Amino acid sequence: MKLVPILRSTSRDENNVEAEDVIACVIDNTPINIDAKTITPFKCVISSAGTLQQDNQTAVIAIYGCWLPDHRLREYRYIMDQLFYYVYHTLDKLVTNDYILIYFHGATPKHRTPDLKFLRKCYQMINFRLRKNLRSVYVVHPTRWLRTVIALSRPFFSNKFYHKVNYIYTIAELERQFPNNQLSIPVAIEQTDWLYSQKYDRRNASINRSIALSTASCTLNNSESESVA
Repeated sequence: MKLVPILRSTSRDENNVEAEDVIACVIDNTPINIDAKTITPFKCVISSAGTLQQDNQTAVIAIYGCWLPDHRLREYRYIMDQLFYYVYHTLDKLVTNDYILIYFHGATPKHRTPDLKFLRKCYQMINFRLRKNLRSVYVVHPTRWLRTVIALSRPFFSNKFYHKVNYIYTIAELERQFPNNQLSIPVAIEQTDWLYSQKYDRRNASINRSIALSTASCTLNNSESESVA
C-alpha cells in the first residue's frame, strides 16, 4: 500500500527537518520520516494499557481526544498528518494479535475533534492486519454530537467495523468492563466524569420510568381483559 499525506501540507519543507528530530520508520514497506519535534506535545494521545487478563494476548490501546491538536493551530493539517503516522507506527509496534481500542472523548472540545473527512481517510489507510485484528472499539464519554457523527459515518466504514463500536458513559462502567487493566486517565477527563455520570444516571432513571409505566399499563390491560371475560 502506498502511503500518501492524508492532508496536503504546504507549511513545512521536509528538507528543513533535522535528522535528530525525525522518527524513521517503515509502514507497509514504505519509508516514512515522522517529524518528531512537531508532534512532541501530542505524543501522549496514544498509550498502552497492557493486555486483557482473560487471554493475555489481546492488547488494550487507549487514545485520548483531549490531547489532539487544536484546529486553530496555524500548521494544524501538517501536525495531523505527522501525528497520524506516529499513531499508526505505534499501533503497528504494539499490536501482534487482536487488540481493543478505548477512545476517551471526555474533556475534548469540538475544536480538537477531527472532522469526518480526516477520520475516513485514516480508516482507508489502515492496513488489513490492523483492521482484521481490531476486536472492539470503546468510546468513553460519548456526547450526543459524537454519536450522531458516528451514525452518519456508517456508509463510509464496513459493517463489521461499525458493529465493533461500543459506548461507555462513565469511568465506573469502564472499570467494570476492564477491572484488571491499569488505564491511565488524564485528570481533565476524571474532572468531567461527574457530569457524564449525572447524565447517565438521569438517562437510566428515564429508561426505568418508561419500563415501569409500560409494565403497569400492560398489567392494567390484562386485568381489564380478565374482568370482561
